[in-house]
Amino acid sequence: MAPIRLIMVGGFLGAGKTTLIKAAARALGQRGLRVGVITNDQAPNLADTGLLKMAGLGVDEVSGGCFCCNFGELEKAWERLIARENPQVIIGEPVGSCTDISATVFQPIKKMYAGRFDPAPFTVMTDPRRLAEALGPAGESSLPENVLYIYQRQLEEADLIVINKVDLISPDDQATLRAALAQRLPGVPVLTMSALRGDGVAHWLAQLERLGRGGGRLTSVDYQVYAQGEAALGWLNASAGLRAGEASFDWAAWAGQLMEQLAAACREQGAEAAHLKLHLAAGGGAVQANLTSCREQPRVQVHGRPAGAQARLIVNARCAMDPERLRAMVASALDAAARERVSCTVTTLESFEPAPPEPTHHFSEVV
Repeated sequence: MAPIRLIMVGGFLGAGKTTLIKAAARALGQRGLRVGVITNDQAPNLADTGLLKMAGLGVDEVSGGCFCCNFGELEKAWERLIARENPQVIIGEPVGSCTDISATVFQPIKKMYAGRFDPAPFTVMTDPRRLAEALGPAGESSLPENVLYIYQRQLEEADLIVINKVDLISPDDQATLRAALAQRLPGVPVLTMSALRGDGVAHWLAQLERLGRGGGRLTSVDYQVYAQGEAALGWLNASAGLRAGEASFDWAAWAGQLMEQLAAACREQGAEAAHLKLHLAAGGGAVQANLTSCREQPRVQVHGRPAGAQARLIVNARCAMDPERLRAMVASALDAAARERVSCTVTTLESFEPAPPEPTHHFSEVV
């Protein structure tokens, strides 16, 4: 049997990984290829998993830790996916705050599963505004320095860097970011893309084929600083059942209002949002809302026809604040949004900071 092509799409929270994966899976499916996806987070109830399933994709999930610290669960996830979907391509999305993936995921796979998987070049997605902060002078970012440390290490281990959301910046800004990356990481290919619009996705897939095998670069990571960076962000995953007063209720408007309330609450507390996202499923459709900075407006997307008086909601929040403050903030926003003709029954509400990373495997040389 031919080896399964394994595509890992890394990058910081809010870079657009899930949007790219959805577009890439659609493009590969149009070529007649069977595609499966593995999502990853520190806890269950992922908005991304819901979005990808709504797109008709075969999805499995590794929760409770990153791929590198939960390598055994990653193995179980791909075995389940292979048994169900028989994919020719598996796309994996590591946790957005994770780094050192080449040493802890790529090299073990190349060593232990040679012949079964064909790892594509490791792609690291970037948001142009966050990228400018990471490459710019110290102290000018809205995120703590130890969080930016993770971002910078992600760039250093990439086989291929994608500057996403280029529809939001000028050609001159694109050129400035390209020049800064070329100076900092000479020889690393850089592509530009708008994954949301689909611009550049086909070119990216072609580059993966042209560049060949992935996991060709390693970076040096101070695990103490890495752990401090992850702990600087409060993490929250919540799920709830919703009921509106009428079947014609506008779920998209309600979801947008909830995101605006969450952003306003972050600003009031002086805390930056690394990523706020929600997935609301109602009837035969869904609403996906994202916010990657409190200085921006939420982006709301409607899929199909979210209709009916009942809905299911998932909220994922990653913010630079204490987990208990984050929990109280989200609970208050849900309560306020529920007053708008909606009853809200919270089924799970978990806030935490990730445990210090302890990889299952760690390779010091490229396989």
